[in-house]
Amino acid sequence: MPKVVFRFEDEPDVCAAAQMGENLLAVARRAGVVLDAPCDGRGSCGRCRVRIAAGALDAPKSFLIDEADEESGWRLACLSRVCGDVIVEAGLF
Repeated sequence: MPKVVFRFEDEPDVCAAAQMGENLLAVARRAGVVLDAPCDGRGSCGRCRVRIAAGALDAPKSFLIDEADEESGWRLACLSRVCGDVIVEAGLF
């Protein structure tokens, strides 16, 4: 079972177990991590941006994240699927 660590700038890390292929926004919500997602996870607002610090997520390209940000590890949590252990930075922008 993959482990997801949500890292924040001024708060303790939050760790959560996830199923392979599980939606990252759903994992965050289940773990009590608040990620802003006014579009309710449809990938249309870009507010649930997280940055991959370690590991990987299965995430499609999004028009809301430019190429430079994507290369820096930015993804939309609502479109990302867990594919192994991952550390994501949230609330850092």
